[in-house]
Amino acid sequence: MIKMMRVDDRLIHGQVAVMWSKELGIQRIIVASDTIAANTIQVNALKMAAPAGVKAAILPIEKAVEILKDPRASQMKILVISNQPEDLLRVAEQIGERPVLNVANYGRIGGGALSSKTKVSESVYVTDADRNVFERIGNLGIEIIHQPLPGDGRQDFMKLLGGR
Repeated sequence: MIKMMRVDDRLIHGQVAVMWSKELGIQRIIVASDTIAANTIQVNALKMAAPAGVKAAILPIEKAVEILKDPRASQMKILVISNQPEDLLRVAEQIGERPVLNVANYGRIGGGALSSKTKVSESVYVTDADRNVFERIGNLGIEIIHQPLPGDGRQDFMKLLGGR
C-alpha cells in the first residue's frame, strides 16, 4: 500500500530517508521518474541514500506503476517520490489507490528562475503549469498537503495555492 506520495526536488535525502520512513513505517521507497531512472549515477546514489532496512527502487513511470499495481505491493508500506509533479500525476492516473500527496520541497532547483514562479511556502515555488498539474491530481480525489517534516503542521496545499 502506498503510505504517501511526495514531490521533492531532492528525492531521497535525510528528511525522507530517516524521518518520513520511520514515521510511516516505510519498507520500500520508489522513485518514479523516467529521467532519473535513465541516469545510472543518480540511481546508484539514491539507492545508497535509503536507510537501512528500506529498499529503494528508482524506476521509469511505467515500471513503477506495474510494481504498484502488483497485488504483493498491497502488503508493503511504500513511499513514492518524484521531483516532478507530472510524474506523480501519471502514476496516480494508472493506479487504484488514492494516497495523500505531500508537496514538500519543490521548484527551487532547476526549471527556471524563481522570479518566474509563485512562492507557495519557504520550500515550494510553482509555475502556472505546475498549478494545473496539482489541480488535475486533486481532481483524481487525492488529498494534497504541505508538510515538510513529520512534526510540522499538515497544511492543505490547494488552499496554499489559492484554490478550493
